[in-house]
Amino acid sequence: MLKTRAALIGCGGMARNHLNQMLQQLDTTNIVALCDPHPEALEASVQKFIDAGLTPPPTWVSLESLLVDIGRELDAVFIITPHAFHHDQTIACLEAGLDVLLEKPMAVNTTQALSMIETRDRTGRLLVIAFQGSLSPEVRTAVKLLRAGELGPILTINAIAWQGWKDVTTGTWRQEPALSGGGFLFDTGAHMLNTVADLAGEPFVEVAAWTDPRGTPVDIIGTAIGRLASGALVTF
Repeated sequence: MLKTRAALIGCGGMARNHLNQMLQQLDTTNIVALCDPHPEALEASVQKFIDAGLTPPPTWVSLESLLVDIGRELDAVFIITPHAFHHDQTIACLEAGLDVLLEKPMAVNTTQALSMIETRDRTGRLLVIAFQGSLSPEVRTAVKLLRAGELGPILTINAIAWQGWKDVTTGTWRQEPALSGGGFLFDTGAHMLNTVADLAGEPFVEVAAWTDPRGTPVDIIGTAIGRLASGALVTF
């Protein structure tokens, strides 16, 4: 079996959490490179390989250098970096002829997202956003049933997400708008919003929302209501 040769772009805490699972799936994927500008993050990721009894891959501190050095030897990258970097890093990897698995959220604004989609279409590469809802068999089954009309028409969708997000992100880039693009609703809430949109399968025609920063620079508590094109109501 041919294995996907992938590079891990970003080696912070979330990347290392994913790495725990990825190192158990080496029958399909080889992690052949690690990239992060912070030496301590690279060292912690290298240690994951050592602890698993594996030879660590080479490391880079610059995505640009990695693509120049071994870009043609790769099949794909998994980008797990602060949200503000997603657009430029994704564009660079797609232009280099690589498939991209990208941590959510996709981008920090619509202009960036549309640019990424245009580049994906033009290069013919894959761009997949790592939304756990849309990628789960359960949600895929629910979507299939809804589209087939087997569950009847959607009348309302109600969703809720809770996490002790404020305390665990204090002092990190996630509470810096220039890097994160937003707070809890933009970060963890992106999973919920994606699942809602996937299940709905139709555009929103009206939306209203309120947020409370709770003394921080980003949204900590948020609520929104919306109406779909069919008239179905959504709250989250």
